[in-house]
Amino acid sequence: MAVMRTITARWYTQGRIEDIRVVVVHDMEAPESATTAENVARYFATTGTKASAHVCVDSDSRVRCVADAHTAWAAPGANADGLQLEIAGYARQTREQWLDRFSRAALEQAAIQTAEWCAKYGLPARRLTRAQLRAGHKGITSHADVSAVYRRSDHTDPGPNFPWAYFLERVQHHLGGAQANQEETVSTPMWPGRILRLTSPLMEGKDVRRWQRRMRARGWRIAVDGLYGRESAKVAQAFQAEKRLRVTGEVGRDDWIAAWEEPVT
Repeated sequence: MAVMRTITARWYTQGRIEDIRVVVVHDMEAPESATTAENVARYFATTGTKASAHVCVDSDSRVRCVADAHTAWAAPGANADGLQLEIAGYARQTREQWLDRFSRAALEQAAIQTAEWCAKYGLPARRLTRAQLRAGHKGITSHADVSAVYRRSDHTDPGPNFPWAYFLERVQHHLGGAQANQEETVSTPMWPGRILRLTSPLMEGKDVRRWQRRMRARGWRIAVDGLYGRESAKVAQAFQAEKRLRVTGEVGRDDWIAAWEEPVT
């Protein structure tokens, strides 16, 4: 098994504002070679381009660029709650090319890393649909799907021919098969006991941040800053109107529960 080495990226955010929810699979748009992970990691360490990933892999190595506890800059919309995994290769590759000798070895390194993350952070070893990604479910996704759901980038990696079934089978193998076809549900957290509303000074707290995070996961454009300001009130009003709740711009018990239990439309 390859020994993990570290080449620290230049650009990333210290800490996280959200809990880890997804593994985001990327390709490097770089040649297949036994030094590609190291080369791309060195690029992240020195580039003026504000980009990074948590781990880079090729056929025989895994290179750590950003600690899991910090936020890599790789997939806007899924940076705050994502673990970013770069695999040697190109989005234009055919399925046959993704399953050649080199790529199988690289996919094995990627599967080992993904399995470790799934086990450590309680992530189901399954590829999320775009609807599931938007709704805040946990699992594995692609940069392409993050781009499609959040519309904050135009990347389409790892491409349409990426062998998802093979990759997920290898992840399952390294997990011991315990998570095969597991369905994950988003449980409704207990209502915090106070109504979230516009106040002066602004109401703030973990409950505000949790509700904001949930609304953003549902697809609403909202900052997750823990402050209940005008933007939060407008999102609450729009959500209440959509779900035929009493439109107040405040988040009471029924509104809180609806944020988790109403279907995403």
